[in-house]
Amino acid sequence: MADVPTDWREHASARRARPPQVRGAVARPRLLTLLRSARVVTVVAPAGYGKTTTLAAHLSDLGRAAWLTLDADDADPQVLAAGLAVAVAGFPGGAGPEALLDAGAPPRRVAARVADVLDAAGALLVLDEAQHLAGSLTSELLKELLGGRVALLSRTPLDSPDLTRLEAGGDLRRITAPDLAFTPAELTDLLAAQGVVADGAEVRLAHAVTEGWPIAARFLAQAAAQGRVSLTSLADLDGGEAQLGTLFAYLAQEVLGPLDPVLRFLLTRSSVFEELTPELLAAVLEEQEEQQAQALLDALTRGGTFLTRTGDTYRAHPLLRAHLRGLLAPGEAREIAARGAAYFEGTGRPRRALAAHLQAGNAARAAELLASYGGGWLAQGRVTLVSRSLARLPASAWTPALHALSGDALRLASRYEEALAAYAQAAALARALGEAQVALDTVQPALAWGPLDQAEALTPDETTRAQVRRMRAENHLNAGDLRSALALAPNLAGGARYALRSGQLGQALALARQAARGEAGGARAAQNHREGLLLASFLHATLGEPEEAARCAREGLAEGERLESRFVQSLAQARLGHAQVIAERPDAARAAYLEALTLAQGVVPRLQVEPRMGLAYLEARAGNLSLAAEHEAQALAHTGGDQYVAGLTRLTAALGRLHGGERREVLPGLEVAQAIFTTCGDAFGTGAAALARYAANGEGTSEAAGAVARFPFLLARRSLLSPAPDRAARAALLAQLGAAVPDVRAALLPIARALGYPQLPSPEEVPGVDVRVQVLGRVAVTRGRQAVREWGRARARDLLALLAVSPGGLPREAAQEALFPDADPQVGERNFRVTLHALGQVLEEGVASGTFLERGDWLRLRSGPDLTVDLAEAWTHLHAAPGTPGRAAGLLALPGDVADSDLAAVQAEAERYARHLPEALTAEAEYALRAAGLDLAARLAERALQLDPAFEPAARLLMRAHHTRANPAAAARTYAALRAALADLGLTPLPETDALHRLLTGQELG
Repeated sequence: MADVPTDWREHASARRARPPQVRGAVARPRLLTLLRSARVVTVVAPAGYGKTTTLAAHLSDLGRAAWLTLDADDADPQVLAAGLAVAVAGFPGGAGPEALLDAGAPPRRVAARVADVLDAAGALLVLDEAQHLAGSLTSELLKELLGGRVALLSRTPLDSPDLTRLEAGGDLRRITAPDLAFTPAELTDLLAAQGVVADGAEVRLAHAVTEGWPIAARFLAQAAAQGRVSLTSLADLDGGEAQLGTLFAYLAQEVLGPLDPVLRFLLTRSSVFEELTPELLAAVLEEQEEQQAQALLDALTRGGTFLTRTGDTYRAHPLLRAHLRGLLAPGEAREIAARGAAYFEGTGRPRRALAAHLQAGNAARAAELLASYGGGWLAQGRVTLVSRSLARLPASAWTPALHALSGDALRLASRYEEALAAYAQAAALARALGEAQVALDTVQPALAWGPLDQAEALTPDETTRAQVRRMRAENHLNAGDLRSALALAPNLAGGARYALRSGQLGQALALARQAARGEAGGARAAQNHREGLLLASFLHATLGEPEEAARCAREGLAEGERLESRFVQSLAQARLGHAQVIAERPDAARAAYLEALTLAQGVVPRLQVEPRMGLAYLEARAGNLSLAAEHEAQALAHTGGDQYVAGLTRLTAALGRLHGGERREVLPGLEVAQAIFTTCGDAFGTGAAALARYAANGEGTSEAAGAVARFPFLLARRSLLSPAPDRAARAALLAQLGAAVPDVRAALLPIARALGYPQLPSPEEVPGVDVRVQVLGRVAVTRGRQAVREWGRARARDLLALLAVSPGGLPREAAQEALFPDADPQVGERNFRVTLHALGQVLEEGVASGTFLERGDWLRLRSGPDLTVDLAEAWTHLHAAPGTPGRAAGLLALPGDVADSDLAAVQAEAERYARHLPEALTAEAEYALRAAGLDLAARLAERALQLDPAFEPAARLLMRAHHTRANPAAAARTYAALRAALADLGLTPLPETDALHRLLTGQELG
């Protein structure tokens, strides 16, 4: 490769080294996450997909960055090297590449120095229009750059061995056109940035029109802001007048201009139809034969005209179709559409026939097809199809059957008030059935009885009678009357909601998971309170599994957003709130409940029940009893006759008062809840209420013991309906029940073990409070959730540290000598006795003496489930085998040292800990590196070097990790830092470290 001439500045352009100024761009966190997801990203998409805009708009979020926009001249390595030098000139050390160019250095050496500058600055290099690097001449330069953070923006696919290797190692993320396309939520933000407020239906239509194509979405937002386009009428793109035709007239020049006249003629006339096939063209557009039509379609696909092929069908972008239809005479478009309608009906495709009839102006036949097939389409989840088709029918074509269909579509979209208004214009039976179904969907059984009675009186045949009977059975289930529900529909016993409301929680969870399979994605209507994911979330919270509860809630929330169902989103936020409650994150729980209330507004009052129930719990636990009572009252006011949920509300609110320490006003609510659950036939709710009553006043021992034996998780874990939130308090209840009801002791033993006890403890063995001893970093004691602040004697901290580093205990005389080595024996004895007493008060306040601190001639901390020592837990991680689940995270979380002390035993333990922690981190890093966990291996090794900068095994491993990630500059920097740390100690690297450095970096030692 030739040297770069000394006039290299002729090839450099400061303008191309500046990122473009972006105006009007909206933040897109989803894309930012993708851009941050790997060290190297490629962003590949055709023109108009916002590659440059996306990077430029988020550049400040990506840290320091250098930008270079390439052109065809950059295929020359000399030109590329000059541009790179200019791009990094402003960074520390940025004069280095320019100096190399002035000295006539080869382009690859210049690129290597540029990589060093970027790496030292921690900067990202953005290469826009990177398709110009496809030639072999620049491959060596690109290889040097790929050792750091790089973003490559290209119109054409980028493939090279270096990129393939990075992708295989997890260091490269490929971002493509589908990733860059706007989601409905992002389109909403884009419209809002232009001052356009759009509801869900308008955004849905706008997204269907643009298909998320960024340049089209931006043009649409601008046109809507300027009043040139009405979002409410975007459905016209599927029909006659295409209001966006003039807006996107540029397509005529970009797409139609270079087309062969035959292809242009075909493309224009076929724009009437959403999908094209050779058979359709032959039959409707009168092409001579299918083979010729096939050839023309393939030619259009290859020509880059936004015509894409999926299987045997072809389709154009909706905007192109809108523009092309505007070129047809109205009579010609209607004639083609009418022939298409006949073809589709003849080939058994009613949906296509309906669309064609609407375009042809055949409203009567379109109405007939919609009335015949609309119900089936709704059952398939095609709510948008039915709603848009109804919207395009003239008022003169509407019939009572279509009003009923409209009510069904609105109901499935959670627009209940509008649904009821539509049902009011339907026939009497359809109206009654529709009103009853709204009450069922919103779980308001009190509102369903009247419409069900009317429907039963109007029922013309056995099929409809069976339908009404089934609806009545579900309404009994919603009301909490399980016996009546099963009498009308015995098969309800096989459903998840019956299993939940009867107390069969394991069966309910299995059925909910089964229902949740396949919920995400695909065309379907929202199932609202029947959503499997959200039911599973509630059950996981009830069973005391916060992470699973939160996961299901978040997945359900995403699905609700996809379905544009405020009902599902509101319910998902309420269920997320439950998960946060049992995870002891009250602030996050409150935020979720409040968001659920916000989303519930304007949907149905019933949606307020769960979030207000949750807020009643949180406020009561925090001591805000009047506010808690207000939330509870409002929740009960909206239960709509659902006794099960009324009982759940009563119980949850009472538990909030109980957990907050307020016992006087707890019993009335618990008694009401227990009575309700007993009437409903819910064994679990009855048992949970009985256990809470026992926790409140010690009464109902046998009922409480039976509840724990049947539902052990109520004490084994923090459940949504546990009688106490803290492990220690639940353990105390367990011990009391075991002592009071000996017959259940065997059933309670597994719970005791889940709480950390090898055997069922007696009440005097359980203090009812968790004590945490900390000696890593500093000496501290936490009782419950409160840090101990009064120690009585300063030496009490030293004694605690001494006992913590002596897990087997030590003689009293040895402890006294360690704390008071120079004191007169009698004075030392007196001082030690006072110190020991002070430590006992710190550890055992409120519990029996000797519970946590063994006294006498031998002193020892009685560690166990009620007393934990962080140092002991740390040694568990340190001694575990590499690769043990949780070990890596545990090691990374450990403080770096034992608390400072003048005691020799503590100092010796501190030295042992300080020696073993870097060794354990490095061993775990070695395991991670072998398992291809490069990022984890690097984090572990970096943590080891933070603790001991001169620890050569960690440095060698980190150098290997950097090499595997194709980052030789970082490997060299690690080696240099190690040499400096060793030099401070008067040492030099071992020969094996030097050899590894030469092997990995190819650099000579300085």
